[in-house]
Amino acid sequence: MAPKKLACIVGLISTLAACGGGGSVSAPTNAAASIAVPASVAAALPGYKISVFAQIPGKLRPDDLLMHGNNLFVIAQDNNNNPDGTAVAGTSPQSEVIEYDKNGNIVRTFNVPGHPDGLMEYDSHTVWVSTNEDASPMLIVIDTTANTQQTLTPDVPPIHGGGLDDMKMLNGVVYAAASNPNLSAATATAPNGVSSVPSVYSVTLNPDHQTFHLTPALMGNATATNIPTNTQVTLNMTDPDSMAIDPSGNLVVDSQQDSELVFVANPGANQSVSVLPLTLYGNAWPVDDTRWAPSGNSFMLLADNSAQLVYRIDATAGFTAGTAYSAGQGTLLQVNTSTGVMTPMFTGMKTPHGLIFVGE
Repeated sequence: MAPKKLACIVGLISTLAACGGGGSVSAPTNAAASIAVPASVAAALPGYKISVFAQIPGKLRPDDLLMHGNNLFVIAQDNNNNPDGTAVAGTSPQSEVIEYDKNGNIVRTFNVPGHPDGLMEYDSHTVWVSTNEDASPMLIVIDTTANTQQTLTPDVPPIHGGGLDDMKMLNGVVYAAASNPNLSAATATAPNGVSSVPSVYSVTLNPDHQTFHLTPALMGNATATNIPTNTQVTLNMTDPDSMAIDPSGNLVVDSQQDSELVFVANPGANQSVSVLPLTLYGNAWPVDDTRWAPSGNSFMLLADNSAQLVYRIDATAGFTAGTAYSAGQGTLLQVNTSTGVMTPMFTGMKTPHGLIFVGE
């Protein structure tokens, strides 16, 4: 991001702090300590302990997770909010972002419109939320110090025809996954269609304080190096979803239904792209969030969407720094980032989505 644009955004964030619509503060409550891990959840590797960190209230479902300051922010989806931003007929849904302390106590909640999915820290007092991953995306900017929020819409409809999913900031630039792309007719070799539209955008806020602008940063049919085979391939990213920053500083995009992680080194005019096909027991296997264990003492938090639970996972001997883990299809997995081969760590979950590491 150019310094001028960055300065503009910083100024805009300060202005947004004056806008209304902030979170409500709740009395501390923590019933998670008495909640048992479901009997279906089983350890597939020794040396790990799982417990319940928090149970999401009501019928809300946890998705993306973020540590902001010393607290955990959790997207809590109302399942009556459809991914395209519409509501199930006859309902008045209300999704939330819930803030917890490190003991699993609710600190406050923020009501957010639509079907939220992406959650990102912009700076020490600002959190961004993306909502509506299938269509009609919006961006909610929350000032956690002023306890205010502002909802912004794109200045023009996204050219990929869908919505926005996860977001990550790298070198001062915000990137967003271009989810649910409008693809050409299905073919035998590409059952989900063929992507020739953006898979990732860079995101900038406009000075009107009401809209944001999307600039294509990665095309769905980009040329990439297949990591296990070291050969050149043409991507077909039909389902951009979660995002991450790996230990080498690469932007990592999960093309979920394509069962692959796409790595973008030095995003921009001179970027290079590589792809890691993911397999479990020899079969292509889709995942949601992927994270790398940091150095130092840490524990893992994992959101199981359908179970309405956030798990805490501890490693007896500590997590090995640089090891990758993914949430996928009822399973928590270790990922070999050289081969793409994954190994189950816990099985029997429902729909694990958000995953982060928290330093102790």
